[in-house]
Amino acid sequence: MTNMTGTRRLPADGSAGFTLIELIMVIVILGVLAAVAAASFVDLTEEAGRTAANGVFAAAQAATGTNFVAARANKPGIVRISDGATLLGALDGKPNGWSVAGAAISKTEGASTYTITVIEAESETVKAVLNKSW
Repeated sequence: MTNMTGTRRLPADGSAGFTLIELIMVIVILGVLAAVAAASFVDLTEEAGRTAANGVFAAAQAATGTNFVAARANKPGIVRISDGATLLGALDGKPNGWSVAGAAISKTEGASTYTITVIEAESETVKAVLNKSW
C-alpha cells in the first residue's frame, strides 16, 4: 500500500518483506541459471579453441601453397617444407602457443591438444601435405 506521498506503508499487522519460501525459490532459480550458464561457457571455450586451431590449419595450408609456388619460381631463401620447424617458418609469424615436435606443430589448451603434422614433405612437383588431429 502507498500513501498520498508515494511512500510505502506497512500493513496493519506489522508484517513486511518476503517469506522464507519466496527467498528459497529465488535462490534455487539463480542456482539453476548459474549451472546452465557455466555449462554453456565451457562449451564456448572448447569451441573457441577448435576454431582457432582450424584457423591455424588453414593458414598452414595456405603457407604450403605459397611456399611451393615461391620455390618453383626459384625465389631466394625459400626452404622446402619437410617438418614442423619448416612449416612454422613458412607461416607468417608463429601462432600463439604453438610449438614444434618433429614433423608436427601442436598446441595444448586445457584438456585438448591440437596437432598439425607434415605427412608428405614438399618436393619439386608436390606441395607439402598436412594432416590435422583434434
